[in-house]
Amino acid sequence: MISVGLAMALQTNAQADVTSAYNANKQGDYAKAAEYIEKAINDPKAATKEKTWRYRGDIYLSIATKPELTAQFPNAVQFCKESYFKSMEIDTKKEWIQENTAGLSSLQAMMLESAASQYGSNDFCGASGSFAVARDISERFKIVDSVAIYNGAYCAERCGKLEEALAGFQESAKIGYNVPSVYSSIVELYNKMGKKEEAVKTLSEARAKFPKDAELLRAEVNVYLTEEKYDQALGLLKDLTAQDPSNEMIWFVLGVTYEKLGKVSDQETAYLKALEINPKYFDALFNLGATYYNQGVEKYKECDKIPPREAVKYDACVKDANTIFAKSIGYFETGYNERPTDKDIINALKEAYVRVGNMEGKKKMEEALKGL
Repeated sequence: MISVGLAMALQTNAQADVTSAYNANKQGDYAKAAEYIEKAINDPKAATKEKTWRYRGDIYLSIATKPELTAQFPNAVQFCKESYFKSMEIDTKKEWIQENTAGLSSLQAMMLESAASQYGSNDFCGASGSFAVARDISERFKIVDSVAIYNGAYCAERCGKLEEALAGFQESAKIGYNVPSVYSSIVELYNKMGKKEEAVKTLSEARAKFPKDAELLRAEVNVYLTEEKYDQALGLLKDLTAQDPSNEMIWFVLGVTYEKLGKVSDQETAYLKALEINPKYFDALFNLGATYYNQGVEKYKECDKIPPREAVKYDACVKDANTIFAKSIGYFETGYNERPTDKDIINALKEAYVRVGNMEGKKKMEEALKGL
């Protein structure tokens, strides 16, 4: 009789805790409500009742809406989600499906709003977690939330959670979301993780599916450039310029590739094309200036081979060299105007001034270096 009485008393106490939790939540005393519901959850019989878990979900949903309670209840969102899930699991007859669905829908909306805010403030780790909760809720209702999956992967990558990001991007590719560009993200992640074979395999499969996609072409070009396979990269870059002729970056990379292959005339043409599209493209300005500078140096070497007795020929040669150096100076000066604190362009311009005997220009560049 004592044993039975004790069991009844414990059961009554657990029920009282559930009721107290419900009332405290209604009255806005969320911390007290959490205290009562956690006591009830630890009772074996109370933990088998749908109502206990549903109330727990409601309480932690209330807590999650209050920023001032975040530090005290850091797991409120997770507890809320898990509680509603458990309530639905127990509620096999779906008598409370509307209430549980409403609670989860509110939580999901809150998480998506939080994710947007966190993303806007560059809190990618926080946004990744918020998207994950929203995605889990959708999956519970057998809904594929492609946006949450992809954005969650994007944020996870920027948070440094590469494995999680990879899984998200792969899921996006599987459901056909943001293809073909998502394959580029997968390839980039594999490269970051040092898995070059997987990167090449993924890229090969993606290129077979989308042979004309410019982004995938660029990704394949990057693989070849990284591996210094410039001949293979060259063919793809030519395809890219045909598909995206107004992209100055592609023309610039084509110029760099020609330079690696020692095709000076072609590299000059490519850099000029990049500057035709964007006259202030610093990298193209610098490289084209360097191209002409090197040509000037080579021309001076030719001049030095001319015998002293052929003064007229020597003077004409030097004049041609200076003309070439003047072309390099023009591009270097434009680049300097774009980035007046860039040491490389200042040093390049100083050397070019020396070549043509412009000591005033040389002095100006030396002063610029001192001012950095």
